[in-house]
This record gives sequence, structure tokens and C-alpha cells, in this order.
Amino acid sequence: MAPTQGPRAPLEFGGPLGAAALLLLLPATMFHLLLAARSGPARLLGPPAYLPGLEALWSPRALLLWLAWLGLQAALYLLPARKVAEGQELKDESRLRYPINGFQALVLTALLVGLGMSAGLPLGALPEMLLPLAFVATLTAFIFSLFLYMKAQVAPVSALAPGGNSELNPRICFFDFKYFCELRPGLIGWVLINMALLMKEAELRGSP
Repeated sequence: MAPTQGPRAPLEFGGPLGAAALLLLLPATMFHLLLAARSGPARLLGPPAYLPGLEALWSPRALLLWLAWLGLQAALYLLPARKVAEGQELKDESRLRYPINGFQALVLTALLVGLGMSAGLPLGALPEMLLPLAFVATLTAFIFSLFLYMKAQVAPVSALAPGGNSELNPRICFFDFKYFCELRPGLIGWVLINMALLMKEAELRGSP
């Protein structure tokens, strides 16, 4: 008699087709919005005014800036936290610990950027680099996703998500990649981009 299989966990995000669609549509939407904002009419409903070539997308300077940003936020993540929270109970009945120092990282980032601006850092030049920054961020996200998928193939079953194939909380030692990537580079970076756009507007119009 063939062994019976246990119930399978329901597929999330629409299964393989939904995951593939998200993989393509999310970056495409981001680039569409960037190209629409850079065009004259700035129309969202319609094709972009132009399609950039590789020379407009690829920039070694943008890559270095992006890697430096990731390195800075990773270093701030590793700073001692005043509070450490425990996550939900896992399959092996253990609980992971998470440093609660995101606001501390935001404040320190703001101080570092302020010091840089006082030393002549041209923050207003950042909006002109948004397109190559988006390209290198998308490229590194694809590479990092592949790394995490391969890492999940050798992870213990207790570390996998209910649907399998990927780790629920991918980490190396106490550095949790999902916890870090979901909040630190993106949300703090969003604040920095907003400030850079404000600086650029002030440069162009003389006031915010």
C-alpha cells in the first residue's frame, strides 16, 4: 500500500503564476512610475514617453551608493538595541529574537546625512540618480532572492515556511534578512529620497 501524503499547505500569492507575475509586474510598475515622472506630461495611464537604454540604467556610481547604503543600514542594525523582542513560536517550539532599534537607525541616518550636507554633500543630486538606483536595487534583489532560495534548499525542515521551498525567517547567525530588508533600507531610504526631492525643489524654485 502506498503511503498516504499529509495535507499540503495552501499556496500563497496565487501559486507559481502569481509569484511569477509579482516578480515581473512590481519592478515594471516601479520603472513605469519613474519614467512617467521624468517625462513632461507625467501621464500614468499610457506608455512611457521613452524607454531608457542600458547606458541610462547602469551606473557604477549608483551601484557603489546602493551597496554603501545597504552596508550602513546593516551596521546600524547590528548596534546594541535597548529592546529585544521575541517572535512567534516556530515548528521546533523555539522563538527568534529581534532587535528593536529601527528608530535609532533612522535618527543616526538623519544625523549622518546632516553632517554630510554640512560638509558639502549634494543631496539634491539624488533625484537624478533614481533610475540607475532603481535598476541596481532590482538587480541585487533578484540575486539576493536566488541566494535565499538556494539557502532554503539546505535548511532544516523546521526552518521552512508552511508551503515549503523557502525559509520562514532566513538568517545567518542572528542577522535576520527578512526583518532587515523589509523595513530598513526601503523605509529609511524612502525618507531620504523625500528629503532629496525637497532639496531639489528648493534648488529649482528657491523654496520647497
